[in-house]
Amino acid sequence: MASFDESVVGRWSDERRFDVTAEGLAAYADAVGSPSPVYAVVPTMELVFAVAGTAAPADLRARVVHGQQDLFFHRPLRVGDRVAVRAAVVGLHGKRSGTVATIRVQTRDARGELLNEQYVTEFYRGVPTGLSVGTPAPALPAEPPAGEPVRTATHPLPADLPRRYADASGDHNPIHLDDGAARAAGLPGVIVHGLASLAIAGRAVLPDAADVSRLSCRFTRPIAPGDTLTTRVWANERGYRFECHDSAGATVLGAGLAEA
Repeated sequence: MASFDESVVGRWSDERRFDVTAEGLAAYADAVGSPSPVYAVVPTMELVFAVAGTAAPADLRARVVHGQQDLFFHRPLRVGDRVAVRAAVVGLHGKRSGTVATIRVQTRDARGELLNEQYVTEFYRGVPTGLSVGTPAPALPAEPPAGEPVRTATHPLPADLPRRYADASGDHNPIHLDDGAARAAGLPGVIVHGLASLAIAGRAVLPDAADVSRLSCRFTRPIAPGDTLTTRVWANERGYRFECHDSAGATVLGAGLAEA
């Protein structure tokens, strides 16, 4: 089996340009049920995949799952924005059960002002290493929220959600679109994109999405299209904590944070 390339850690990519259009924003909102700040991932999608591939060859990429996502917002993306995106693998850290790759992404406007910054964590299942290179993603809460939630909302996940989300986001990973590919990856069948679940959860978490400065979660378990996503929300001093569960009560998004 090929190994990770440590030499790419900290090496920023060239910038890529992306035009934010009314059609693109509308397609994303239609896929997840409402406008969402998680649309910020769309301009970065292709570049994140390309940069991740510089650290891990194809035979390792077949073992990767999305570990967590951490988005920091300075202002929302708007129709007419022409943004510049760059990314870098900033950390490779081994565990007994696999290896974590952390990718940092920055999106700037035409004047060079930072619009948002993202940390994408990938976990390579069954690929343990002794690596400890670079920096990990910002910490998410280690303990579940305490007390009773301030609100709970349940959203059904349509059977065609993975296809619609793939077309709206640009993420056509076959585990979200093809049962055979999903089973070959050790899954029971097609699963919903984690970021689609996060965007849908945001409808319950965020009273006013325009006010969010940070939105983060850990993807703890896959959820299938046709299931239901239940989001439980707790208030804290900086905004909200949240968790999401499937119809069986299993946690599918954990360590959720939404900060003003």
